[in-house]
Amino acid sequence: MNSVLAENMFKAALLLTLVLKVFLAGIIPMSGDEAYFIVWANHPDLGFYDHPPMAGWFLQLLLYLGSDEIIMRLPAILLSTLISIGIYKFLKPYDETKAALVSLLFLISPLNILNVLITTDTPLILFAFLSVMALYKALQQGRMVWYALSGALLGLAFLSKYFAVLLGFAYFIYAIFLIKNGRKMDENGRKMIGFALLFAMVVPFILINVYWNYTHCWDNILFNLYNRHEGDKWSWDKVALFWGGQIYLITPPVIYFLFRRRTELVKKIKESEFSVFAYVFLLPMALFALLSLFKVIGLHWVLAFYPFLYVLLFVWLSRDELRKSLKFMAWFTAIHLLAVAAIAMMPIDTWKQNSRLYQGMVFMLETDKFVEQAKKYEAQDFVLTTNSYSMSAIFAYHYGKNFPVVGIGSRHARQDDMLTDFREYDGRNVLIVRKSDQDLAQYESYFESVESKPFELSGAKYYFVLGYGFDYEGYKASVLRPIKEMYYQIPDYLPHAPCYFCVKYFPEEVS
Repeated sequence: MNSVLAENMFKAALLLTLVLKVFLAGIIPMSGDEAYFIVWANHPDLGFYDHPPMAGWFLQLLLYLGSDEIIMRLPAILLSTLISIGIYKFLKPYDETKAALVSLLFLISPLNILNVLITTDTPLILFAFLSVMALYKALQQGRMVWYALSGALLGLAFLSKYFAVLLGFAYFIYAIFLIKNGRKMDENGRKMIGFALLFAMVVPFILINVYWNYTHCWDNILFNLYNRHEGDKWSWDKVALFWGGQIYLITPPVIYFLFRRRTELVKKIKESEFSVFAYVFLLPMALFALLSLFKVIGLHWVLAFYPFLYVLLFVWLSRDELRKSLKFMAWFTAIHLLAVAAIAMMPIDTWKQNSRLYQGMVFMLETDKFVEQAKKYEAQDFVLTTNSYSMSAIFAYHYGKNFPVVGIGSRHARQDDMLTDFREYDGRNVLIVRKSDQDLAQYESYFESVESKPFELSGAKYYFVLGYGFDYEGYKASVLRPIKEMYYQIPDYLPHAPCYFCVKYFPEEVS
């Protein structure tokens, strides 16, 4: 394969995959997680309950263009296209044909084509990639402006998701190795200054996050370090799941070729200019491997570091091996797309045998009909709520207003704790949309009376719980206090401003 043919194939794939991703983004209904991030965008802040703010900032800008699914998903749609172009432009001066093959391999991988959903990983992947590329420029040219830019981009990655800390750790270890093994004192000194500048540029972004957490009960810290890890324990299943995921992402042919060349991999990297890419891929992956002993590592957790693997494949694999890997990837992705098409063409009734799955599908596909039903009660002066953060977010997306969550809810997605003030509903009637029936006795402590009205939609059953005469004090005792004890117990070692949740509901206990 000559360079012209490889480049033309790459350009054609760029267009084809972009069109395909736009199509997928237009037909896939908005998920609960995505709708939740749009809730963030509608309430801009320096941070949000679960994560740093970047995903919300991205979406807030896009809201000026509209809230259609394709518009909201534009960052995810464009991400793989932009990074594949970046990989190609970066590698092209070294070997144009191999650059096109590697970029194609990245571009047509299943997750890059199918991942059109809004996630917090999208800005993380983008800024991490740009930061490493800027660091490479800094190492090649020795110019401080590239070190500063790399640090600023790392800071933006940190404001996207905390996994950016792993990239910063890889930078730190690489800097120690580089300076320790440097031969010229003046070069070592310049690199030390450069890395010091890089890390200094990250500090303002960290301070933004610290300030928001200080003034918001350390929500990010409590959620990411404590609440979400309750019950985690060692398990071989988690380890197997992690390594199985990596085999899936790397693909068997690439693993085979790497294994066959295992004795020369380190030597090839040492002899190339690309050693930094080995650090920023292998060190985070090693840390994830250790974490997998106790925690389920989702496929999306590692995606920010996978673009750097493709740069390494440029060094490690031959043109012929890349061509063979590309053929496998094309068939592998085609199977994924055929499976998606087959599922999409199935009548929704096909899933009735799994009542929970079917119920969720009907809710996502026909949310507008739920909204129509709920509006009837809003006209009767009911406050519209659900018992689920996911349902509330989807309702908010389709209805254009917040749907509070009644009840303790889950440890995830508790942004509603900031947005809702239950004191305002004292004495009001409340409608609670539920997917399941449950003993109404749980509501008796904070309603004067309550009734349940089941209804069906496309053969799936749902429930409207009508609560009359909301009793705020009863709700405070039976729901808000357990929430306070579970999710707003700030460790003594963390100084903080008065916690918004406690100030709002328990001012008598705020010192």
